Amino acid sequence: MKLDITIHKGQQDKPAIVFIHGLGMNKNIWVNPDEAKMLGGNFPIRYLLAKKPEPVDYSAAAGKPKIRHSRFSFGEAENDLKTSFADLKSLGYTVIAWSQRRPAGPIAIAAAELKKVAELSKEFSKAGIILIGHSRGGLIARRYLENRDRSVTGLITLASPHNGSSMAKLAGYISPLASIISPLIHEEDRKKIAYVIKRVLDFIKSKALLELLPDSEFFRSLKDYDHKTIQGLSFGGTNPNLFTLYRWKLKEIPGRGAHKWLLEPETLFSIPDILEKIIPGRIYPEELKKGLGDGLVSAKSSILLHCKEHHDFDLNHATILFDEGVRKKIIKAVGMM
Repeated sequence: MKLDITIHKGQQDKPAIVFIHGLGMNKNIWVNPDEAKMLGGNFPIRYLLAKKPEPVDYSAAAGKPKIRHSRFSFGEAENDLKTSFADLKSLGYTVIAWSQRRPAGPIAIAAAELKKVAELSKEFSKAGIILIGHSRGGLIARRYLENRDRSVTGLITLASPHNGSSMAKLAGYISPLASIISPLIHEEDRKKIAYVIKRVLDFIKSKALLELLPDSEFFRSLKDYDHKTIQGLSFGGTNPNLFTLYRWKLKEIPGRGAHKWLLEPETLFSIPDILEKIIPGRIYPEELKKGLGDGLVSAKSSILLHCKEHHDFDLNHATILFDEGVRKKIIKAVGMM
C-alpha cells in the first residue's frame, strides 16, 4: 500500500505528531491549508473561513461605472493559513500527515492506513506518538487505538463526533434548497449553484457519512481507548455558521457634485439560516444551533470520553483548525504529553 505522506523530521527526544484529516479532505488541510479543498476536492476550505467582503468604492468614476466583477462571493478569508502542523514543526517536533486513499471510504480502511503511518513515525522519535485528528479523523484514531499501540501517548481531537452526527439524516430536507434559492439567482448562475447543492447532497447521502450516525454499526462496535496510558484532549465548536453566499449590488449614493458609487455585498443565503426555513423545529439538530454546534458536529458530541481536558470555542467546523487560541492550547498540551 503506497500512501501520499508528508514528513518533516524533528528531534528524536520529542514525540512524533501524526495528523489525521477528516471526511472528503486530504493532507493539505494540515500541510498546505491555503490549497485545501473539501467534498472530495471540489470546493476550497476557504469558503468555510470567509468573512463578509468589504464594499468597493467607485466614487472616482465619471458617471455610472462599468463593473467587471463576479456576481457572487463566498466572502474573504485570510491568506497564509496555519494549523498546528506548522506550529509543532517550528518547535522541533516530527510532524507527519497523509492523504487517505479513500477519503470518503470506510473508517476501517483509513485506520489500516494509520497503522502503517504510525509504524513509520516510530523511526523518527524515541518519545512516542501523539495523534491529532480533525472531525472524522478523531474517530479514525480511536478505531486504530483499539490495537493498543503502546507507543501512543496522546490523543487530541478537534470537532470529532464522538457520539455521532445527525447531519446524514438531513438529505431529504436539503433537496428543496435548489428550488428555494433559484428565484434569487440570475439564470446564468443557476446551474453553478445547482451543482454546488448536488455535490453537498451527494456528500450527505454517502455511506461514509451514514457511518457517522449515532446508531451506526461503527459506534455500536467502537471500543474505548486506553485512557490510563493515553492522555486525551478534545475541542468543540459552538458557532454553526458555515458559509454565506453574497451577491454584489451597485449602489448609488447621491451627494453634492459627483455621486458616489459603492459595490456592496448583499447576503443571498447562508448556512444554517436557510435550513431553519425547511427543517421542522422538532427535529432541528443541535449541530446547527448557535451555542450548541459547529455546523456539522454538536459541542456535546465533540467531547472525548475520559479526556483530561475539553474546550469549546465560538468557532465553526473548519475555523477550529486555524484559530490561534486552539493552537496555543494544543502546543501546551503536546509539551506535557
